[in-house]
Amino acid sequence: NGTYSDSDRGSIQIEIEQLTDEINRIADQAQYNQMHMLSNKSASQNVRTAEELGMQPAKINTPASLSGSQASWTLRVHVGANQDEAIAVNIYAANVANLFSGEGAQVAQAAPAQEGVQQEGAQQPAPATAPSQGGVNSPINVTTTVDANTSLSKIENAIRMVSDQRANLGAFQNRLESIKDSTEYAIE
Repeated sequence: NGTYSDSDRGSIQIEIEQLTDEINRIADQAQYNQMHMLSNKSASQNVRTAEELGMQPAKINTPASLSGSQASWTLRVHVGANQDEAIAVNIYAANVANLFSGEGAQVAQAAPAQEGVQQEGAQQPAPATAPSQGGVNSPINVTTTVDANTSLSKIENAIRMVSDQRANLGAFQNRLESIKDSTEYAIE
């Protein structure tokens, strides 16, 4: 809107670049249980099944694999009459550049691997994808009004994408907690 001078926009651009570097650093270092959650640094890992640990009646096998920049897990659960149901979760390399990618963008998905995995009344979530505008790995730039408006659109799309992924992960967590509660009830 013409409020900022070229010098002001240059200073803001430097701050944005520093924030972008920090977001990428966090994405590279974010870990849960010694596994990198937002980057492709984790090696292939296998988790021992509940049966191996002596836990009954639930049977859980969660192998993790890593190929290229994609990490994926498949969870198979046996509860009562529901046999060999699977939930697949794929996490692709995440950083600020991937959030703003267009053609050739990585797609992050969290969806059941097979039909019949849904609990009654549950909706299958649509996979979240990276925004398609802005070109591959396009930077955030606020040095001109047009670039600033384009960057704001990219940021809004990235926030929307992150919100969609959070909703999908929350839905999966609720489903897994429901399975756990059903198993505990069956044990009693």
